Amino acid sequence: MVLLPQVPQGATSSEPQLYLSKIQREPLLNKLVYFLRSNPKGVSDKTCEQDIVAGELSKETLDNYGTLLSELYLPVFREQGNWGKSDNEHTHQFLQGATRFSNSLTEAANSLHGGIELQKPQQQYVGSIELKAAAFSRAANDEAILQHFNEVLAEWCKQTDALLAESEAGTATPLNDESGPDTELEFWRVRMAKFNSVTEQMKSKECRLVMGVCSTARSKQYKRWKEVDVKITDAANEAKDNVKYLATLEKSLEPMYMGTPHTIQDSLPTLINNIKMMHTIARYYNTSERMTVLFQKVTNQMVRNCKEHVLAPGKLWDQDKLVLLENLTAAVHLNEAYQEQYRLKRDKLQGQPGASPFDFDESKIFHKFDLFTKRCRKLISMFDTIHQFSSLAQYTHLDGLDQMIKNFYNIVDDIKRKPYDLLDFYRTQFDRDFLEFNVNIHDLELSLQAFINVSFEQISSTEHALNLLRQFQAILHRDSLKADLAAKYVVIFQNYGLDLEAVQKLYEKHKHAPPVVRNAPPVAGNIMWARQLLRRIEMPMKRFAENKALMASKDSKRIVRTYNRVAKALIEFETLWTQAWIRSIESAKAGLQSTLIVRHPTTGQLLVNFDKALMQLIRETKHLQRMGIAVPESARQVLAQEEKFKIYFNQLTYALKEHERVLSLVPPVTRSLLRPHLEDVDNKIQPGAVILTWASMNIDGYLHHIHQARSHVTVIRLQRFSLCIYCLMKRGNKWEPKSAYKGW
Repeated sequence: MVLLPQVPQGATSSEPQLYLSKIQREPLLNKLVYFLRSNPKGVSDKTCEQDIVAGELSKETLDNYGTLLSELYLPVFREQGNWGKSDNEHTHQFLQGATRFSNSLTEAANSLHGGIELQKPQQQYVGSIELKAAAFSRAANDEAILQHFNEVLAEWCKQTDALLAESEAGTATPLNDESGPDTELEFWRVRMAKFNSVTEQMKSKECRLVMGVCSTARSKQYKRWKEVDVKITDAANEAKDNVKYLATLEKSLEPMYMGTPHTIQDSLPTLINNIKMMHTIARYYNTSERMTVLFQKVTNQMVRNCKEHVLAPGKLWDQDKLVLLENLTAAVHLNEAYQEQYRLKRDKLQGQPGASPFDFDESKIFHKFDLFTKRCRKLISMFDTIHQFSSLAQYTHLDGLDQMIKNFYNIVDDIKRKPYDLLDFYRTQFDRDFLEFNVNIHDLELSLQAFINVSFEQISSTEHALNLLRQFQAILHRDSLKADLAAKYVVIFQNYGLDLEAVQKLYEKHKHAPPVVRNAPPVAGNIMWARQLLRRIEMPMKRFAENKALMASKDSKRIVRTYNRVAKALIEFETLWTQAWIRSIESAKAGLQSTLIVRHPTTGQLLVNFDKALMQLIRETKHLQRMGIAVPESARQVLAQEEKFKIYFNQLTYALKEHERVLSLVPPVTRSLLRPHLEDVDNKIQPGAVILTWASMNIDGYLHHIHQARSHVTVIRLQRFSLCIYCLMKRGNKWEPKSAYKGW
């Protein structure tokens, strides 16, 4: 329910009244009060406030809402930093949608205020005339009424002529205008609303009275109005038809407002096809002029989207150069794809008989995008150069390079200080500054080339030269510098041929007795020597092999043959030593079957019987595994017992030394008393010299028995010594401690 506190239409009184209205059929002149039932079951006296929603609206409601959205909410949304779980893509889509909704509200408000209000006849004449032919005839005979109505009709003609002239003037698009295709749809919607407003006003009682009286009188103003009315009808139909077909483009135009150059490029086939369909079907919009205007506005929006995409990460000088180059390149590719899709559609229709030509003024359509692309290419060249030379700062350790780095940063700082927008392609001052920048960079390149030549005059080896070349290649990507570095490859390759001959002579000289690294076993040491020689020639050859042009030259074939011959000899050298060692594993493992202890044939001394070949096998296995050589399982099993063998060897050595020490401390006078115990110790030691080998499983028990028997002999020896002292004291013999302890 809506209550309007205003003057009702057709009322004779000018005093405002509060009355019930159907708002769809009556204009809002001041304000309204609305009541909405929120409870579907009905309104109760006790819960009236909860069951009814009431409020007040003014005729500026749409304006107020649009202003609130554009001036308050949108700025807050744009400054919002934390969007929770929403990713950047969804946040961007929301902001774009809110912006478009705000623009739609503004368009709707402008369409309401942009129409014309036809002058109404005075109420004293309207109230006395009925909408009947007889009343029209009587009024036409009244000179005062007829004169007043002719004046009103003349004013209508003047107002509508101005509206028609205004609408026609609004179709032109200036060259530097940056309005997008949405403004074209907005223009025709506003125009349609204005003409519809005139059409709706002509249906009112006042307008019908004026038209009826003037037509009955056949006045000149009526004839003039009939001509204007035809123009209005045609213009309204044109606007309605254009809005109908332009609205079909909204979906395919969305990527230009909400997407990136990549998404726009993907949507181009659909967009061009929809424009072609509109050009074929539309009755009014299929002229060459209007299609050119539409394409111009599409181009404007593409350029604006590319600019926004380039500036999205921040100012140009503050962005990561690789990201900036990628975004600028995307703009260039979009222009190429745009023109390609347009020409594909044009050429396809030219080959179809009877098809309307899809050929418009390309200089107007693509001129702006071509200017922007030209500027982007220059910026790509400039920032690519800056990115390449920026890597020089990482190599300040190269003597003489620091001054060139300072010169480079001076060049960059000079162009940074330019006050204009680099993306403003109408500013030709950048072209002069860009030319000056290239001249300065060219001078810097000449200095770098001289520095490179001096650096390569001081090289000491092929590897050093390649490392230096790799450093320069990492920082120098300019075509002129690349050509100079490519020439250095040939010089280094020739020196590499001399290195190959030196390695070959070195191999032939020492292959029978190679110099071995200290503490390295023989087999591993020989292989390490061969590998070092191979690495000396192999690493540079891998780098040279990456240069296809170098390897295709005639001189390279001789060097490659020398390399293959030397490398083959070194690999065969390693293979021979490895195979010989593998064959010797079983003979070395025979030492595991040797007894733990052996008696010296001359002195009769007991010795630990651990084969040195076995220890050599362990050392070789360990070194070869570290070098990445495949080792047989049998050798790995021996290596796994290395710690155990060392422990057994040390314990056996200690046990035998202790046994000898104890025997040496036994005096001859008491040896007969300890003979049974000494024989017991010998019996405990005997299995290690007869039965037990290094592969036996009970070596730990054997060692335990030896230590136990030796400890028992030591205790018995002390007891016997005490007994001897006691006997000597009983007999009254003089006891001398020194003589008693002698030999113990």
